[in-house]
Amino acid sequence: MKLQVGVQLFSLMGELMEDYLKTLENVAAAGYKYVEYVDPPTGKYTPEEIGDKLQSLGLTAIGSHVHFDPYTSTREDMVKIAEDAAKMHAEAVVLPMTVMTTMDEVKKVAEACNEMARVAKEHGMKFYYHNHCQEFYMVEGKTAYDWLVELTDPELVGFEVDTFWAKRGGQDPCALIRKLGPRAGLIHQKDMGTSASPVDLVAGVTGMTRDNFRDKIFARTNPTDICVVGTGTMEIQEIVETVTELGYASTIVVELDCCARETEEKFDTPLSPLASIKASREYLETVINR
Repeated sequence: MKLQVGVQLFSLMGELMEDYLKTLENVAAAGYKYVEYVDPPTGKYTPEEIGDKLQSLGLTAIGSHVHFDPYTSTREDMVKIAEDAAKMHAEAVVLPMTVMTTMDEVKKVAEACNEMARVAKEHGMKFYYHNHCQEFYMVEGKTAYDWLVELTDPELVGFEVDTFWAKRGGQDPCALIRKLGPRAGLIHQKDMGTSASPVDLVAGVTGMTRDNFRDKIFARTNPTDICVVGTGTMEIQEIVETVTELGYASTIVVELDCCARETEEKFDTPLSPLASIKASREYLETVINR
C-alpha cells in the first residue's frame, strides 16, 4: 500500500485559534486528505461541528492528539476524551507527550496508556503514544521509552514515532521504527535545521524531573531547529523507504512545531505556516513516488 501524507493541525495553531473550521478548509485546499487533530480551542466549536466539517470536506481524521494527564486523569476523563474524538470521526486517540524520570512514573504512565487504549477500543478507535525526546532519558538501565514499550499491552498500545524528536533523543529513527515493528502505526515527520545543536538533547542529562525537564532539555532548542520537510538534514528518503518496506504505518504525518509558535518573520522563512505544510507535503510525495 502506498504511503499517505497527512498533517498534524498543531502546525497551524495560530490559524486554529482564529477559526478551526476555516483552517480545515485551508488544509483541504493545500492538498491534504488526511489530518490529525489537536485539541480544539475550548468552547468555539463542538466536537460534532468539527467532525461534520471534516466529513463535508472529504477529509479523514487519522487521529486526535488529546491532552489527558496520565498521572491524574480518571477513567471518566478518558471516556469523555474518547467520546469527543469519536464525534470528530477520529480513527485514533494519541497521547502527545509526557515525562517519566523514575520507574514509578514509567509504571504509572504505562498503566494510564493501557487504560486509555482500552477505552479507545471500546469506542472503535486505536491508541498511540507520540514521543518527544525526553522519553529517551535513562531510567534504571533503559530509556523510559523502552520501558513504556515493554510495560504496555502490544495488542492495544501503538506508537506514533516522531522521527525528529527521536533523533534529538539520541536515537536512530529508522532503527527505532524497525524495533517497534507493527506497533509503529503512525509516523511524524519534520526536518531539522542546522541550528539544532546539540542534536542529542538527552545525552549527559542527569537529575531530570517532571518539574525541571524543560530547563534541562528544551531550553537548548531554537525555533529554527525545525524546518520545512525537504529543507533540512533529516534522512527523509531513508525514513520513507523504511516505513514503506515494513508496511505497518499507512500515513506519514507532517508536523511543523515551529510554525505553531512563531510567525514567518520570527521563523526567518518566506513561507507562511500554510505554505510550509503544503511544501512539506509536495516534497514527501515526491520522495514516496521515486
